[in-house]
Amino acid sequence: MRIHSLRAVQAVAFVAAIATACAGTTPPAFYTLSPAAGAAAGATIASRPDLGLVVGPLELPRYLDRRELVTRDGAHRLVVADAHRWGGSMSSDVLRVVSGDLGRLLGTARVAVYPAEARFPASYRVLLDIHEFEGVPGDKVTLRVRWTIAAVPDGRAVVVEESVVEQLVASASYEDLVAAESAALGTVTRQIAERVAELKPR
Repeated sequence: MRIHSLRAVQAVAFVAAIATACAGTTPPAFYTLSPAAGAAAGATIASRPDLGLVVGPLELPRYLDRRELVTRDGAHRLVVADAHRWGGSMSSDVLRVVSGDLGRLLGTARVAVYPAEARFPASYRVLLDIHEFEGVPGDKVTLRVRWTIAAVPDGRAVVVEESVVEQLVASASYEDLVAAESAALGTVTRQIAERVAELKPR
């Protein structure tokens, strides 16, 4: 009986220890990029309701293609923030924000997001190849991306450009870091929209 009682006490103590440890663990915070940030928050560029666009695919460095937020600590060191994560993924967030902002800036609702196929006649596809998209909390975010506007359906590139944007971060918080990333992405999206607006209807 004493052995059984001792085992029972040990089991209760073990469960209590696990409960205490779990209670002391802070759950991760989740973040998402916001549309209409940075330069994308400005006035619309055109009213092209008949314009059809497809946004994507998107290429990301493998170190960014993860749930955790990634920041820099010096020129060569990356920091993976396990307690700060994307609500979905960076790639899906970028495509969602770029497509939404392009539609608003160009005055069209006809924007499809890769891998979905357009259910309407599409004139152009916007492809994004991100080479750098991280920053230092309390300092700045750097976005370096090569983007291509290709004709549909032949896939011929009509515009190929690279944008490099540096956006200051308001504080050392991760929320402000993500806000700066949203603003940097909005600046690039306006640059893309300006080039699309210059293209002839197809």
